[in-house]
Amino acid sequence: MYKVTWDKDVNGVRLHSRIVEGVLGTSPRPVFYEELDLLGLDKLGWKYPHCEEPLLWAINKQYYYKGELVFEAKGANIYDAATIILQPAGEQLVLEPIDVDTMLERNKDKMFLLESEAIEFIHETYEQYARARKTVQAASVNTLDFEALAQKAEKKIKKKMAIVKEDCDSFDIMPLEEANNAGKRVYQTTKIDKFIASFSGGKDSQVVLDLCTRAIPSTDFEVIYSDTGYELPPSLELYDKIQKQYKEKFPDLKFSLARNHDSVLNYWDKIGTPSDTHRWCCSVMKTAPLYRMLKTGDGKQAKILTFDGVRAEESVRRSTYNRIGKGVKHNNVINASPILRWSAIEIFLYIFEQDLYVNPAYRRGMTRVGCLICPFSSEWNDMISNKCYKESLMPFLGRIEDKAHKACISDVEDYIKEGKWKLRAGGRDMEFPSALIVKSIKPNLVLEIKHPQKTLLTWLNAVGKFHVTSDVDGTINGELSFEGKIFRFTVKEKDGIHKVSFINTQMFPKLQGYLKRAFYKSTYCVDCETCEVECPTGALRILPTVKLDSSKCVSCHKCLTFHDFGCIAAASLAITGRKTNNTNNMKLISYNNFGLNGDWMEFFFYNSSDYFTENSHGLNIKEQLPNFVKWLVQAEILKDSKSKKITELGQLLASNYPDMPDMVWQIIWINLSYNSPIAAWYKERVNWEEIISQKEIEERVLADYSDNSKTTVHNVVYALFRTFKESPIGDAGQLVPKDKTMFVRTSYESLERETVVYSLYKYCERKGIHSLRVSDLYASDNNWGLYKEFGISKIELLSVLRSLNSDANRLVIAELNMGLDNITLRDDINAIEALNLMIK
Repeated sequence: MYKVTWDKDVNGVRLHSRIVEGVLGTSPRPVFYEELDLLGLDKLGWKYPHCEEPLLWAINKQYYYKGELVFEAKGANIYDAATIILQPAGEQLVLEPIDVDTMLERNKDKMFLLESEAIEFIHETYEQYARARKTVQAASVNTLDFEALAQKAEKKIKKKMAIVKEDCDSFDIMPLEEANNAGKRVYQTTKIDKFIASFSGGKDSQVVLDLCTRAIPSTDFEVIYSDTGYELPPSLELYDKIQKQYKEKFPDLKFSLARNHDSVLNYWDKIGTPSDTHRWCCSVMKTAPLYRMLKTGDGKQAKILTFDGVRAEESVRRSTYNRIGKGVKHNNVINASPILRWSAIEIFLYIFEQDLYVNPAYRRGMTRVGCLICPFSSEWNDMISNKCYKESLMPFLGRIEDKAHKACISDVEDYIKEGKWKLRAGGRDMEFPSALIVKSIKPNLVLEIKHPQKTLLTWLNAVGKFHVTSDVDGTINGELSFEGKIFRFTVKEKDGIHKVSFINTQMFPKLQGYLKRAFYKSTYCVDCETCEVECPTGALRILPTVKLDSSKCVSCHKCLTFHDFGCIAAASLAITGRKTNNTNNMKLISYNNFGLNGDWMEFFFYNSSDYFTENSHGLNIKEQLPNFVKWLVQAEILKDSKSKKITELGQLLASNYPDMPDMVWQIIWINLSYNSPIAAWYKERVNWEEIISQKEIEERVLADYSDNSKTTVHNVVYALFRTFKESPIGDAGQLVPKDKTMFVRTSYESLERETVVYSLYKYCERKGIHSLRVSDLYASDNNWGLYKEFGISKIELLSVLRSLNSDANRLVIAELNMGLDNITLRDDINAIEALNLMIK
């Protein structure tokens, strides 16, 4: 992106390749007479022509004429017009159009470089994958699926792999880092079935379409427009105009229109309005119909390279995108973004230069042209949509109003004005006939399913091959093959309720995750077709009836893992008919992304007497400090978050921290595993020596804490992972890195004797007992104690117990001979007193 300044004498803008005086911090957009009419400037004494050229510029909602601020617009929302605040320079203003021709002439060199680079990128990307396709088709090497080989290698060696082309015109795979260091050209795949330009009616996709026609033969790509059912009326009209315009230039350029088989309002009624948490509409109404339409003749999902109009300037999330990315929204799609680093003003300059159509919605003031209504749209765009396209908007706005009334919202208009309908996190107020409840995960996975939408075992082949038999009473008995092991299961039905049990699966969390997703799909499926486009072999078909062809299914799990719960409908209806499945019965607590930091903890221990009075800790008192206090309370170092009074245990740990830091951190982890919901979950649900990623943990927590949003779960898990990474807790086996994204929870044998005693007393306090057996700590149904906390082996624990047995204080009496494994604790002291005696 170039830097931008005002070009005042032509009421335009100038592009600069470096920072100069007067550089604007934000890219301006052109303002046309239609927007000024909408805002009522003609009624405030302004005079301006109704012309094709823009008249002035806007940055956010501040309007500039010849580089001077002339008015601001404030307070717009879906029901209310904006309030206009004229500036001194804006009184009784007479406007002249922007001198577009001169502005373009002054910027032509910069624009030439920008568009030439984009055209070169499109052409080289097309040539790279078109040549790869020809090479593979012409050689015997086409029997190899290099994409699949790379994926298998990544799982095996835990490194990102790349497909590269060798000098002999054949392909190979190698670690991505090595490929980059060697200067190899990286391929996302060797097989592309189609090249497309995805058109949305917005300015960005319009520019990309035009660039593609200048870079690629018109016979070698096609233009596809997805009619989502939300489309702005002018966008539909613009598609017809553009199709006619380019057909005249390129008669063989193919245009296609993609639509979902059902209306978007029907989906609203079935699975709820879209929200900032449930962005189902884009996948269901836009991308899935598009890519389903491009299936190959044998029913397989085509491998597509899409040139899209994504720009980094539009959002923080998009600013992190790579220019070429695979699986951004769908597994079989490579997205190439030629204008990723372009600014909005560069887009408009290109449109003016190439004399392209301007979507009338931009002329009315919309900053982004997308859908009539959207959970991510601004109040400003909502206002324009309601004022200009009210008839098209009313069915959607009416649904939102009806749902708000049914939910007994006290002030419906304010609720909608403030965009609170966009914050829906689950299906609490939805009426859906089906439900799935996870009744148990230990030792068996037991699901209770009410009135499933599809045949119950429809998606089980996606998990693994299986076979079933039926008893005379209708009970289904089956065996499922997964990763070389056989798992038995039963299905029993009574009064529309199905009880599904997979036997002895507690030690296989990955399997349990896939199984839950498969049955969520059977329970909640509404035929949205989104998972169908994830299937690479053509095994899955949704319409006219759902069918998963076992002869084609390779159990790749892609239809199960593409979305939360494995199903868009299930995720959107997450709360309906379901309950939280966390076994510790604690609600998740947010730490605002902050973990228990080791440096913070050390400073606290050395300054515990005046930590909260001197404020020398350097923490942000609004963000960091309150969340640090939460961790301290859960570690039983502070009594509560209000008084912030240090506890007896806190004083004991602080005084011994300089000499026994390892012991102190081990005690902290023990207490967190009792008091922090996410630490307790981690202790119970993540097995020893299990390889995990943060994303996988988030999915598993979300499945167990289904009444929390995906964002909340992400933030809580992120805080826990920060605790592991930023404190000695992680080094003690809880989170040992394997590579950049994968970790392993490793058993820890080097426990302090004081830790063992404290943990045993803590365990017995929780259980209300004073004696136990060693085997109790290792029982499959036990969630507490030393093994769950640290993974200490039975051999090592027995060794420590024998050592403690000989101590004079007799805190622990262990009977370990003649096959006995009994442990008896003193009944006159508690865990803190026992720890104090051990330290003395």
